[in-house]
Amino acid sequence: MQTLTYNFDKRIEQSIMMLRQQKHLAGFPFMIEGKGELSLNQAYMEYPDGHIEIVEFSEDFRDYSTIRQLDKLEMSIIRSKYHLENA
Repeated sequence: MQTLTYNFDKRIEQSIMMLRQQKHLAGFPFMIEGKGELSLNQAYMEYPDGHIEIVEFSEDFRDYSTIRQLDKLEMSIIRSKYHLENA
């Protein structure tokens, strides 16, 4: 059972990394859900150039605006927390 769970988790992680890479190669940001550390209508957006911003979505979630850009230390912490540092 442990191996099955591990393989499933690894596949999910690989799929997320592939989606992230595809988004960046196409010139789009990759959204990182804040998992309780941000408001429900906020998320992190990681851009192809590497910078990360906290954004806030409109009521209908069709648009967003930037709250602020993270500094280098904050970006490193977020990438580490969400296992994105080696991707």
